[in-house]
Amino acid sequence: MPDKDSDPDMEDLIRLSVFSSIGTSIVGEKTIRGMLDRVMEHIGSFFGPLNCSILLVDAAHGELVFARATGNASESLAGQRIPLSEGIAGWVAQRGVSAIVERPSEDPRWSSRVDLLLGFKTESIIAVPLRSGDRVFGVVELLNRLDGRAFTAFDMRVLSTIADFAAIAVEKAYYLAELRRVSERDSLTEVLNRRGLSRAVEREAARRARYGGDLSVVIADVDHFKAINDGYGHSAGDAVLKTVAAALAGAVRGADSVARFGGDEFLVLMPATGPEDAEIARSRLEEVLAKAGAAHVPPFSVSLGAHTSGQADFDELFRESDKDMYRRKVGPLAIGENLLAAMDDEGK
Repeated sequence: MPDKDSDPDMEDLIRLSVFSSIGTSIVGEKTIRGMLDRVMEHIGSFFGPLNCSILLVDAAHGELVFARATGNASESLAGQRIPLSEGIAGWVAQRGVSAIVERPSEDPRWSSRVDLLLGFKTESIIAVPLRSGDRVFGVVELLNRLDGRAFTAFDMRVLSTIADFAAIAVEKAYYLAELRRVSERDSLTEVLNRRGLSRAVEREAARRARYGGDLSVVIADVDHFKAINDGYGHSAGDAVLKTVAAALAGAVRGADSVARFGGDEFLVLMPATGPEDAEIARSRLEEVLAKAGAAHVPPFSVSLGAHTSGQADFDELFRESDKDMYRRKVGPLAIGENLLAAMDDEGK
């Protein structure tokens, strides 16, 4: 039987099969997570490694992050980080070239960190870069064949081909995700816009239909915002809006959603939050915004209202929180002063 490294017909057939499978994955998957999962499936079925990992570059921290891992004790690798300067994977990421190592413990690039995490001895490694143009954004690394054989040059060519297709697919999924993110974010404040809020509401409606529970909303409205624009200019008004958005985003839970609901109005969607917790959240956000407003030039203040609903009527939820906000904004004295004017307006 001819050696597969020297059999061009067999290599062509395998390449054709790999191309077809990866192509199907690219068409079928639209998310980065889904794409990584499909790539792992293809690699596992073709190579049979004891462990397979996809590590993504965190350039800001100079680290590689285990985004996906399968095989022996792979759950212990999820989310683990290693310095870019460490190990075979780090060497591949920094240089953008593939590597095969048959006796890792004798290689000066080798790091025992993964072996210590997994509790076994690495006998053979193959690692290839994931790249977008000239930039490496990840590494695919395989450890030890299940059949005990060493990885070969042919294996590296096939894995490099898979990595090239994976990189194209991940890049495509990334840009689609970025387009969605940009389309759902307010360009000035970076919090959700109405479209993004609508999607968050849809997700929450589906969750509540399945699990039930309360939903609360806090609405925040900048007081006398027109006067700020008129007196200090629109750039000052924009700065106020950005400060309010940043203060809210920094003070809410991870499960909450912050959106710019109107010109100077913001909304915090709080899943699984009852009336008492909603009022606590409203008071906490009020304190945070009061501090931010007092430190800002020009200074500003914000009125907040909260409402909780056990039903799925989001319009009612928004209306009631809006009413609560205005009750707090105008106060009883202002209502008395403006009640006749409001009645006159109703008659027009």
